[in-house]
Amino acid sequence: MKIHIIVKITLTLAFVSFQCLSAQTLTGIVYEKEEATQKTPLIGANVFWLGTTQGVATDEEGKFELPLRKDSKRLVITYIGYLSDTLNIQTQTYVEIALASNNSLDVIVIEDSKSLDRETITSELLTTKDLRKAACCNLSESFETNPSVDVSTTDAVSGGKQIKMLGLDGIYAQILRENIPTIRGLSARNGLGFIPGTWVKSIDINKGAGSVVNGYESITGQINVELAKPENSERLLLNGYLNGNGRVEGNLNTAIRLSDKWSTGLLLHASTLNNAVDMNEDSFVDTPLYTQLNAINRWKYEGENFKMQLGIRAMYDDKTAGQNDFRKGQERSPTLPYGFGAETQQGEVFGKLGFLSKSNPSQSLGIIFSAAHHRQDSFWGLNTYDATQNTLNLQAIFQTSLGDKHQIKTGVSYLLDEYDELYQVNQTQSTTFDRERKESVPGVFVEHVFNPSLRLGIVSGIRVDFHNLYGTFASPRLHAKYELNRNSILRLSVGRGLRVANPIAENIGFLISSRSLSIANDLQPEIAWNYGGNFTQKFSILKQEATLTLDFYRTDFQNQAVLDLDTDAQQILIYNQEGSTWANSFQANLSYPIMKSLDLTVSYKYYDVKTRIQGRLEEAPFVAKHRFFSNLAYATKGDKWEFDFTTQWVGSQRMPTAGSEGQAMPLRSPYFWLFGGQITHKINDKWDVYLGGENLANFMQDNAVIGGENPFGQGFDAGMVYGPVMGRVLYAGFRFTIP
Repeated sequence: MKIHIIVKITLTLAFVSFQCLSAQTLTGIVYEKEEATQKTPLIGANVFWLGTTQGVATDEEGKFELPLRKDSKRLVITYIGYLSDTLNIQTQTYVEIALASNNSLDVIVIEDSKSLDRETITSELLTTKDLRKAACCNLSESFETNPSVDVSTTDAVSGGKQIKMLGLDGIYAQILRENIPTIRGLSARNGLGFIPGTWVKSIDINKGAGSVVNGYESITGQINVELAKPENSERLLLNGYLNGNGRVEGNLNTAIRLSDKWSTGLLLHASTLNNAVDMNEDSFVDTPLYTQLNAINRWKYEGENFKMQLGIRAMYDDKTAGQNDFRKGQERSPTLPYGFGAETQQGEVFGKLGFLSKSNPSQSLGIIFSAAHHRQDSFWGLNTYDATQNTLNLQAIFQTSLGDKHQIKTGVSYLLDEYDELYQVNQTQSTTFDRERKESVPGVFVEHVFNPSLRLGIVSGIRVDFHNLYGTFASPRLHAKYELNRNSILRLSVGRGLRVANPIAENIGFLISSRSLSIANDLQPEIAWNYGGNFTQKFSILKQEATLTLDFYRTDFQNQAVLDLDTDAQQILIYNQEGSTWANSFQANLSYPIMKSLDLTVSYKYYDVKTRIQGRLEEAPFVAKHRFFSNLAYATKGDKWEFDFTTQWVGSQRMPTAGSEGQAMPLRSPYFWLFGGQITHKINDKWDVYLGGENLANFMQDNAVIGGENPFGQGFDAGMVYGPVMGRVLYAGFRFTIP
């Protein structure tokens, strides 16, 4: 599809959206009723017109928007664990609703309110309260207290963190920042460390096939990160953090409302570690010395029929690691200490434009754009990897309702990726990988939301993308929800996704070794189907409402790019597998308030992940079949004191059979336990202080660096990591807030 055709479609959609006659909209916010003056928004509250199927769920700010109706004037608001409420709407166009907790009042049941959860797509929302159970210095650490996403270390030198979802590497999950694809391509492996945790207000985790609106790259799910908003966040939030290793962080968030329509926000981050730490005494630092500077500034305009957001982001990150005696800037030589270095620069301009119809509040046109630059200059040992990625992302989304039961989203998208990668071995011109690649992908999509009743919801969609290198690709997706009764909900989903692998950027952890790299010349995109379901049951135990969630998902690959560490001890082989491979994921999760202000979450996960090594079906390496998780959270009255304790048990993992030359590798890793906890004290409305610890049992993997006594020799390998390479870490911090 030519670009001029896309432009014509966009303009046509914009024209159609403004050809409607005038109507009114009811907007509002739902928040928690409490004695404090600060209003805590309730995210995901159900708001609907009594006796109809027309309703919405509040967003991450507790806000909602509904068309006014002539046939119904009674607005119903429900939220799990809170008293439901009904308002009589006459001439109001804006309302604020405060819901009281049902722990202290008699529960009033509204008979027409039969649905406890209106979301069709399986979703889990992490709020600020969830994220503050741990320090959450960056996005990769924000999942430490959540059972749905697994966090692990990539290797024993670079200090990188990676996530797993549904038993598969995080590269198969689409990660978005406010619905803009952001951690992908060259940043797919280390980009989680480039979003400071203090900036994050909520994280929405969707398992399985995601919405077609956000692109074709989602295979195991979508993770959407919402940052502090200019129009309604704290006027000032200052956060400081210090841990026992000498890591220091500072964050500054500001939000200024300039007028009733204009607001601006500034997010700043600075962190550094200059103290070399070697807890396992293997002569390599356990975590890199680094400095990171990070900033976002954005402006937001909210008019009656037009909304706009414009922003700019810049990030600089410089890491140095390796043997204890290695120093930044030193000559790289086999006679000197082994070193690792990575300097990353990112810049981005982004924006959103929203056009609302004056005559029909259900119709809107949204335009999202982002232009980003990523540059990475890195080395390990005598090898050098320099890479650049320039990305342009455009979307035009038209949304309309066809009566009370049908909603349509349709639009066009365009993705442009320009890569320039150079990988040199032993500082010579013997280039292992030197490639410039341009991916130009226009696409079209349509999504239909069907809500015939409060109990049933269906979201179906398809997108077609036209890849300049790999041809036309269709991504059909389907989600369905049915409420069996007031306390039981069943969800099903199926969908197809595609992603183009970046073999070096995604596997640097394994390249920090003596292994050479061999990439198939005809490496093709990975294509996979994901399907599964989720069952949620609410029930009472000793008059307290518990929630049991069971989910099962299967991912079937048609063309998986295999990382082969088993065939040759001196090579990393990357090629497309021949024959099907799959990943089965089962999770059982129980959330139970043992008593008022004491909440328990326990979870068990089982993974069955298979890959093909030279045609042989094998258990995927570095995947624990069994995992257990628990989190116990307690808060005193008014949240003056908060206590959180997290336990994780990680089962045995298969290790690659071909270890480095001359090094005996265990066939399986041992199981291990991880413990973490935090105590937070709210001094007053402005000051919070916290004290916590990670890996409190001080577990460290044995022999995380293989052959470390001769890192330039044939037996060196820092990629065989199954557990923590750093022991116990204690930390402390503060938060100063001006609401």
